[in-house]
Amino acid sequence: MKIETISFKTDYAIKYGVEAAILIQGIQFGLVLNRNKQSHFHNGKVWMYNSVREWHETYPFMSESTIKRALLKLKEEGLIEVLKLDSNPMNKTNWYTLTNALGQNEPMEKANLNQSKQYITNNIKQTIKEGYLDSFELWFKYKAEKKQAYKETGMKMLISQYQTKYTAEEFAKAVEHSIAQNYQGIYPPKVETKTELASPKYKKATL
Repeated sequence: MKIETISFKTDYAIKYGVEAAILIQGIQFGLVLNRNKQSHFHNGKVWMYNSVREWHETYPFMSESTIKRALLKLKEEGLIEVLKLDSNPMNKTNWYTLTNALGQNEPMEKANLNQSKQYITNNIKQTIKEGYLDSFELWFKYKAEKKQAYKETGMKMLISQYQTKYTAEEFAKAVEHSIAQNYQGIYPPKVETKTELASPKYKKATL
């Protein structure tokens, strides 16, 4: 999927370059998704994977060679770790995580502790349809971290509105897209076709 709007930290761009700053943001987004799904943990850290080709599809203004150089720079600067985690030795997929140099990764125990915090009360959960709960939890967690937490009435109105507006799959993609773009509200990604909602894919990567 091609991203319409790019967000990244200017401090990282100044220190490491714009391309590296954008990839830091992309890796961070993948790690947040996997952490909230409680998946892809290894050695106490959460990991993500994405191929150079898929990075290029997400950020078409960067060539594959530019992406490779930026990822190598991040590794050499000690900002990311790169491992081959597949149990099949024939699979040479590279997996990525951010290092503590950026303060972006946490031990599994701390991540699990964060996950135990409840952002939706049991009373409100009863109003959420099947397939929507994880996406609402992710959105309310995101807003709480931005110090923009919802009150109970606001939660109920938002849940009712978006369960009517989107299918569970569409809503999940809209939430992921909105968090990646640092939006204040929930918006579906813009796509070239009118019938498909798309979100960034984090799959197999090779350098």
